[in-house]
Amino acid sequence: MSLKKFGEFILENEEERTYSFEELPDESKEKALERYRDINTDYIDWHDPIIEGFDEDMKGLGLDNIEVKFTGFYSQGDGASFTARVDDEEKFLMNALDIKSSTEFLDMGDDKDTSRDDDDLRQLVGDLRNIGYDTREKLTPDDLYMEIVRISSRYSHENTIEASVEMEELDIEDDDRDWDKFQDEMESMITGWARDESRELYSRLSKYYEELQEDEAVAETLILNDYEFNLDGEIV
Repeated sequence: MSLKKFGEFILENEEERTYSFEELPDESKEKALERYRDINTDYIDWHDPIIEGFDEDMKGLGLDNIEVKFTGFYSQGDGASFTARVDDEEKFLMNALDIKSSTEFLDMGDDKDTSRDDDDLRQLVGDLRNIGYDTREKLTPDDLYMEIVRISSRYSHENTIEASVEMEELDIEDDDRDWDKFQDEMESMITGWARDESRELYSRLSKYYEELQEDEAVAETLILNDYEFNLDGEIV
């Protein structure tokens, strides 16, 4: 065999040889990392750890029937949001909205026998404490039906959801309290909270997505799956 032919044989043999990711030359590793940058995110369930964690957090706040929708991450209109039903009204009001009371949902008056200095519910949101003027009948958490509903299906961002609050009717004659205002304020408060949570969820999803595409994460997947590569960084 001539020297030239022997050299060609060595070159051909080198080109046909396969390598583990760790055996690749640095230049080939870089090619492999760029070629398979999406390997951890190019499947439908990559986001499961974040969604499952969010679902668990929301259930801990008294929500149920939680459905998350999101799109991402680099187009106009991208975002995340969720719909849910409040299953445990008292837990939701105390832990999600930070409204605390050991006795009643809303003290509508200043009767010293019923009012408590530590009853944050009387100060629900600003003017709410001025809605009514006596303690003839009080609203309790069980008197509310609260949901987070979707108002648009075109996008997935936080502004596509809002709160819906229904109240048990109080059978009181000559009741001059502004219950409609109370209901509107409750819906506004819950909507603001739900949209804040949606923005936080989207931030967590985006961060996790970027982490899965970092060199270290991609390399780990290529190594753990025992892929074999050629010198162009292609899986063979």
